[in-house]
This record gives sequence, C-alpha cells and structure tokens, in this order.
Amino acid sequence: MDVSKRIVKVINEKKISASKFASTIGVKRSNLSHILSRRNKPSIEFFHKIKKTYPEIDLNWLITGKKLKKDVNFVKPEVSNIDSVIVFFNDGSYKKFKE
Repeated sequence: MDVSKRIVKVINEKKISASKFASTIGVKRSNLSHILSRRNKPSIEFFHKIKKTYPEIDLNWLITGKKLKKDVNFVKPEVSNIDSVIVFFNDGSYKKFKE
C-alpha cells in the first residue's frame, strides 16, 4: 500500500470526504487531489498538518507503511514514593533529609 492509499484509509476512518479532510488540515483540495492521484508527493509540511490536526495518527505508518514499535526507553517508570533526599554542598559535605 502506498502513501496515497494510506491517506485515503485515514480519510475513510475519519468518515469525512477528501474535501473536508483537506479543509480540516489546512491544505487546498487540489493539493490533496494531486497527492491522492499520485501526481505529487506529500511534503513534510503536509504530514505535519495531518499530525497537528490528528495527533493520534502514527506518522511512521503514514509515511512508510510500518507501525512504530514502542521503545522501552520512552516508557515512563512507575511513580514511587520518595524515601529521602540528599543535598550535596559545595564543600563536599552532604545532608540527608528524611520525612
């Protein structure tokens, strides 16, 4: 599936017309038509407008057709209670504060 078909899939999932989609993301209908007909390739700005309007869309999938794997480094650790705080002073000493 090429990028134009993935854009059509997004439009269909949003249950709106191509004209409404163009208006919603802030591009001319003719620009969208040229992209959908494969006459023109979408620009970075075009993808940015889609992401700005529809933040839930995976741009990696939209551009490449591959879903972005979740990176474990981006997962926030579980919040835990703070047991104590240590303050280090310029002279090399420190003080531990505990509630």
